[in-house]
Amino acid sequence: MTEVISVYDDGVRLDIPFEACVLYHGRDSIGGLSLGYRLLRFALNKLTDGRIPERKEITFKTAFPGPGLRDAVEMTTRAVTRKAYEVLENAPEGTPEGVYGHMYFEITVGSRTLCCALKPGVLPEEFVQTGRAIKKGNYSEQDARHWREQKDALSEAIWNIPNFEDVLSFSMKE
Repeated sequence: MTEVISVYDDGVRLDIPFEACVLYHGRDSIGGLSLGYRLLRFALNKLTDGRIPERKEITFKTAFPGPGLRDAVEMTTRAVTRKAYEVLENAPEGTPEGVYGHMYFEITVGSRTLCCALKPGVLPEEFVQTGRAIKKGNYSEQDARHWREQKDALSEAIWNIPNFEDVLSFSMKE
């Protein structure tokens, strides 16, 4: 993984690799961390036409309140700390469900917003159902191992998408 997210923090350029996000978050929600990182990198490239934005220009809204996604956004943009991160109660109809919420996102840089959702089928149904069962708290050691394997497999699958745009439905607002 050689991708980096570049932002300015009060004029100082920061090149943040995914590995820094892993050090910040850990591996518990590695699928969401990978998704958040790749999504944010894609969105920033679309929204800035290659310009490196200031962190304080970036806001992030989502109907998916997963901790991995949140930490990828926080590590790279500090949006949670800046109160520029919002969990939406509703997502557009038909947006695929996640373990929690829906896979819908709005990323804004300045006056430009990218509204996007994962396409149906990108997130495996077995992943969603296993995650929901685990979150209920009644699971065996074998279930926990299977869940870990699924999270690692999701992360790997996300990193193996050659063109991230292919797994998203999106539109721009100016």
